[in-house]
Amino acid sequence: MDIIFGTEIDKNEILEKYPYTRQVIGDGGVLVLAKENCQIRGFLWAYKQDIPVMQSEKEMFINVIEVFDAQHRCKGIGSLMVKKCIEKALQDTCYQVRAYCDIRNTSSNMLWYKNKFAISPVKMENDNIPGSYVTYKL
Repeated sequence: MDIIFGTEIDKNEILEKYPYTRQVIGDGGVLVLAKENCQIRGFLWAYKQDIPVMQSEKEMFINVIEVFDAQHRCKGIGSLMVKKCIEKALQDTCYQVRAYCDIRNTSSNMLWYKNKFAISPVKMENDNIPGSYVTYKL
């Protein structure tokens, strides 16, 4: 499995083959691919943004990670893509890498935990916890 930065052509291939990804992939950003035998097995899309409380600092926000086929999941591909994203964030002198994780997505929660991300649950007024922000300080 090769973990590489994707191109605009790769992005268009994902959008064409998996139209629902238009909801989570935007313009610009960083596309990380998991490729095997010239086939895209998964992707991560992140974008650089200001940290709202510290305007002089930037973060890389991971908007989505997906491994398409179930037989390729839970085999470390997500971790490899996260590490590649961290590599790009370091090159771009970002302060941190951050993402949001749904509380019901156990696999995603484990991905962040095993990759040493700090986990900050979001607690609503009714005490419901819908998810967590996860952060990796560079």
